[in-house]
Amino acid sequence: MPKKVVILVDNKARDLPGAALIAHHLEHHFGLTCLLQPLEAWRACLGLKPAYILFNHLVASHLARFSTRLRDLGVLVGVLPNEGIYNSRELLEFNAGKYHAFAHIDQFFCWNEDHRQALLKIMGLPPERVFVIGVPRFDYYFSPWLEAIQPPRPPSSRPRILVCTNFAFADFLDRPPLEAEKFFSIMQGRLPSRENYWELIKINAAARAKLFAFLEVLVRQTDYNLDLKPHPAEEQRPYLNWYTKLPASVRARVTLRLKETIFEVLPLCDLEISCERCTTALEAWILGKPTIELVFFRHPVFYDEETARCNRLCAEPEQLPALIAQTLAEPAQEELQPARRELLAKACHSPRGDSAFRVAEIIAGAVAAQPEPAWEKLTWQDYRRTWKLRLKNALNLPYGSTPWKVLWNQLPGVKPFFVEAKSITPALVQDWRARLQRVTTLPAPLPAGPGRP
Repeated sequence: MPKKVVILVDNKARDLPGAALIAHHLEHHFGLTCLLQPLEAWRACLGLKPAYILFNHLVASHLARFSTRLRDLGVLVGVLPNEGIYNSRELLEFNAGKYHAFAHIDQFFCWNEDHRQALLKIMGLPPERVFVIGVPRFDYYFSPWLEAIQPPRPPSSRPRILVCTNFAFADFLDRPPLEAEKFFSIMQGRLPSRENYWELIKINAAARAKLFAFLEVLVRQTDYNLDLKPHPAEEQRPYLNWYTKLPASVRARVTLRLKETIFEVLPLCDLEISCERCTTALEAWILGKPTIELVFFRHPVFYDEETARCNRLCAEPEQLPALIAQTLAEPAQEELQPARRELLAKACHSPRGDSAFRVAEIIAGAVAAQPEPAWEKLTWQDYRRTWKLRLKNALNLPYGSTPWKVLWNQLPGVKPFFVEAKSITPALVQDWRARLQRVTTLPAPLPAGPGRP
């Protein structure tokens, strides 16, 4: 029977596509069984008897402690961050285990060399356990995966402008204070820049309010098609409220991209507009798309000078139409290409389209050499949680759901619970597996070409 690998997925929109591609390689190229499960099921996966569990981080105390139990059982522990660009020393050190150096890690997959060096220094991991592999989910911007998931471009002679938002902190202003306290608790006393998190929440909310001024100018003073893509962690209602108030003639040119992943939307655009610090701008450079960065308050948590140097900047709404027209007329943005190549090399290991395969190859090698874990040490609680997980999977429900949460989420106009809103389900997993079934050959790295850094 093939050995099992479990990949824990935090966010269905941001993380599932990349995890599905790694699983595809593990199964089709290395003969392993790969199970994609929600991050909330981290304990419940034990009864599935995996040889290897891949986390997105081990900087929470409960996960770090759990990793030591996995070590004692003989289950291999891997870490692949879902966000790996750390623009400050404090963030880099925090995510390199400064406060959880006791965590057990067999393999750590880094986006870049800076993170690797910090892990070697802070956690003392042996060099052979830390791998710089870039960003697996960025493989979707290369053949053949790009063709496998890209929908046809809607017919229109108008340029298509994509605006990507990045205001996840702002939502806490409208939630119970306890939710913000819980979210930021892991950072308190450890990340000075996050100490006054209510200030960050208010600044982020003010920036989102200013975004709508940019959007109003864009849709009323130009005739472009607009795709509006909120960040996967954001509440969608502010954008729905804005959209529904638009005149019908304007609304016909606007599409809210609330369900699509960024991989399905970004290839269709002629120009990408991001909101200060945003990984999507880097993704646009990989595809050779021109970019504009909206600038709000230049707060160091939300604004990054190094990224800003690689984008055309716009700080005032009335400047946006002319800047868009200029950028569409000169989409190559040649003067920015050297800085973009430099930042992509530094932050993302110069994406080539082979990151997910490299992760799968490294995991498969470790699993092949691994002795059978000590499954006799599992407890009845381990199996109880696993049966709960199996039941939720059979019902296509998030692991943390309960009957009253299911009923609540069915009511019209209610806001889904945050965890359930981002959690993967078996149906979503199967959808991505089906997409990838169409592609059975290993993607070859694409050579540099016009517009491709």
